[in-house]
Amino acid sequence: MSAQPQAHLAFDLGATSWRAVLGRPVPGGVSMRELGRERHHPRECGGGLFWDIEGIFHGMKKVMRDAASQGIVPSSIGIDSWSVDYGLLDGRGRLFEQPRCYRDPRNLGMAERIASIVGQRELFDRTGLIQEDITTLCQLAAAREADPGLFRAASTLLFIPDLLRFRLCGKKATDFTLASTSQMYHLQKRCWDRELLQRLGIPCSILPEVRTGDSILGTLSPEISEETGLSGDTRIAIGTSHDTAAAFSTQRPGEDEAVLSSGTWSMLGIRMERPLFLESIDPKRFGYEGNPDGSVRLLCNIPGMWILEQCRDSWQKERGELSWETLIEGAECADAFSVRVNPYDPAFAMTGNMPDEIRKYCLRTGQKEPRTPFETACAVFAGLADAYALAVEELGSISGRQIRRVHVIGGGSRNLLLNRLFEQRAGIDVVRGPAEATALGNIRAQMRALAAGGGRDYPTINEEAP
Repeated sequence: MSAQPQAHLAFDLGATSWRAVLGRPVPGGVSMRELGRERHHPRECGGGLFWDIEGIFHGMKKVMRDAASQGIVPSSIGIDSWSVDYGLLDGRGRLFEQPRCYRDPRNLGMAERIASIVGQRELFDRTGLIQEDITTLCQLAAAREADPGLFRAASTLLFIPDLLRFRLCGKKATDFTLASTSQMYHLQKRCWDRELLQRLGIPCSILPEVRTGDSILGTLSPEISEETGLSGDTRIAIGTSHDTAAAFSTQRPGEDEAVLSSGTWSMLGIRMERPLFLESIDPKRFGYEGNPDGSVRLLCNIPGMWILEQCRDSWQKERGELSWETLIEGAECADAFSVRVNPYDPAFAMTGNMPDEIRKYCLRTGQKEPRTPFETACAVFAGLADAYALAVEELGSISGRQIRRVHVIGGGSRNLLLNRLFEQRAGIDVVRGPAEATALGNIRAQMRALAAGGGRDYPTINEEAP
């Protein structure tokens, strides 16, 4: 009887839900099966916005116990998530508080204040990152302002995947894909920017080791092994921890191609071997993030489906279940509705009653007020398509490339209406899929880590029903 192929367990954490996917190499690609999925959201407490990291970790352990009870023996576990958010640990490895969400109101205006101290151009030339209030640098500056003594007691900063890996194997480290999104990493020198952090009163001593490339961080701790029933030989992979990097790693775009990772956020970018720090790059719209292999992608960060996700939550509280399929089909019928919602408008940045914010926006901009969820969805899709088309044009201008094709990956690749509007607005070809690109990138990274850079690739995907 032939041996069972290696299994790899991917935990893929998004800003509105997380899922666990089991992947195995099969002839021609990777077979993927969903083992669990949960919605989650940041919680308000004492004026702040916090992630329930304990709830997420509890759910992960449940998936692991269920897998063990079914006789599933993963060779490795990988974790990816959104970037920039972090937890601060004391000397005994305990969290000071639950990790704050990047949408926490105390971060508002911090990007401008830091730019006024360092200089916007210098900040971009050092870190290569888009200037936004949500970066780790902005969050730490806001934390220091709220509690000047915080860093005297802090031992280690770990990003969300790092924190969960630490819980699994007891080892502390991060990787290039996450560090490059923090606005604390010197992209040309490839190290934490000690000088920048010193100027802002943030100790470099709390920052973890940064790894480039996919590797094994450790093995499952005896405590977690006993609690879940999984083998203590299960290896914990690191290297492709940022969800956008994981999704982009499934594509190999040509010189005339871009990639759009379409989900809660929409990240439109092109792959480059090294960053170009050009005066033509607007740091408020474009920046660089790291790929697992050490290359970078020049990106435009667009708010994405966040606005409609918030709308859908409000509608479901009022009207009951409203599926994405129903919403998109209804928006197709409302396609003649000519209103456009600018996804960058500050009114849409925070949690709240999003349908009401959209109505206020339409009145403020002299547009017709949407009357139904379908007209609202149509207006959001039209605005996103416009933003995508503009970003394609600007990326081409900055890079000197003629972009003729965009690969749309992630959950948004299933949205035929949005992709058709994008194709029409931009005058380019849109190629869709895979929808589960992030989980696939996570699984491939685990395979590379176990193969110790053996170079084997898994180019396609076969999705199994949950």
